[in-house]
Amino acid sequence: MNQYVITYNSIKHKDKLLYDYETIEGKTPKEALKKHFNREFQRLTGDAGEYADVILVKGYYDEERNTIHCAGRYQTLCYGLV
Repeated sequence: MNQYVITYNSIKHKDKLLYDYETIEGKTPKEALKKHFNREFQRLTGDAGEYADVILVKGYYDEERNTIHCAGRYQTLCYGLV
């Protein structure tokens, strides 16, 4: 299972600016989002990423040190609700 950190979440937190990161698990980012939110998502690339409902980074969040530890290269993954 891979771990992903939710860095932006407009579904759960609406317009709030400050909230904790969340670590979710799944075989793929889509599967992890479906397990966490129980909804379908689609990948947004390029300029469509501006309208993302959720932004992920592959890795995990360390609450003690308030740090995101990335796995592999740092890549933001943008997803929108279907």
